[in-house]
Amino acid sequence: MTNIMAGEMGKETQGSRDRNILEMVRGLLLSEVAFQEIYKKYKEDSLRFSDIGNWVDDKGQSLLYNLKEQCHSIFRYMGKGPLHKNEWLLDLAIGSIFHEAMKLRENIYQLEVYRPKYLQYKLKVGKSAYERDYLQQFERIISKAEQGVADGMEETRSLFQDAMAQLIDFFKGSAKNAFLVRFLLEHLTLLRKVYGSKGTKKVFDMMFKKGFLEAYSLAGRSYLKSEHYDLSSLYFSKALKLDPHHRDLRFLLNFSLGMNAYYNNAYPKTLSYFAKLIPLRINAKVEKDYLRKAEEVCLKISSELRDEKGLRATTKCRFLTDQIKKMLQ
Repeated sequence: MTNIMAGEMGKETQGSRDRNILEMVRGLLLSEVAFQEIYKKYKEDSLRFSDIGNWVDDKGQSLLYNLKEQCHSIFRYMGKGPLHKNEWLLDLAIGSIFHEAMKLRENIYQLEVYRPKYLQYKLKVGKSAYERDYLQQFERIISKAEQGVADGMEETRSLFQDAMAQLIDFFKGSAKNAFLVRFLLEHLTLLRKVYGSKGTKKVFDMMFKKGFLEAYSLAGRSYLKSEHYDLSSLYFSKALKLDPHHRDLRFLLNFSLGMNAYYNNAYPKTLSYFAKLIPLRINAKVEKDYLRKAEEVCLKISSELRDEKGLRATTKCRFLTDQIKKMLQ
């Protein structure tokens, strides 16, 4: 196998692992939100067995089962060497939540199915020794199930609290992972359901020195690199609202808006946005690459508009191209 082929396979494997991690994070957050509703119904004494059917089972039809399997496949079966502490703690927490939830499921089932039968039997029980013995056995079973639900709810709640704290540590350790940061920004509503608005802000403050500003900037650059100009524009715009005088962000926003306009055949808007790049005078190598791209686009527009109606635009294109060339010198 050539080095190039090995490298491509390595990228594919890493890409697959990244996608699986994002699905694992999403599954854990959704499982916590679902448990919040289950716990609320438990406290209101309105919880039914049907309320947990999609949350946990052992047949692969539930959030927690799929989460547990996915987590194990990422952290146990990949054969990529020793796990980081926050990875094996997260794996342990998710496994513990699943097994505790399965015990909770069984106890809730016993109470919903067998407690009514016990109550009926209690009304009709005779005075014979074996009937009284059955009654005592049923009482012990029901009492144990009731205590099991009470203990299981609190234990599961505690495990989820630990898992959510460990998840923040996992986020901190993965702050350079642009795909994860993009995922978190795209799922802010879900994050707020778990951590609250202040808690969600704290998550990003712990990941980045400048919090949301850096997160938006990282996401914008990532989308820009993959030429998703509409999304890079969105996140650079959000970042600029937090720091309106940031020249690099303003440059990247106008470049993104210009490219997005170009691919939407809005040539006057493209030229207008690119013209705003000139006074910013950015010298960084990465930004110079974008200037070369802007120059290339201006030449293409000029070529397409070489007719009498497009004479004015063509002149503007040439003038803008000359200005960009000077910046690149």
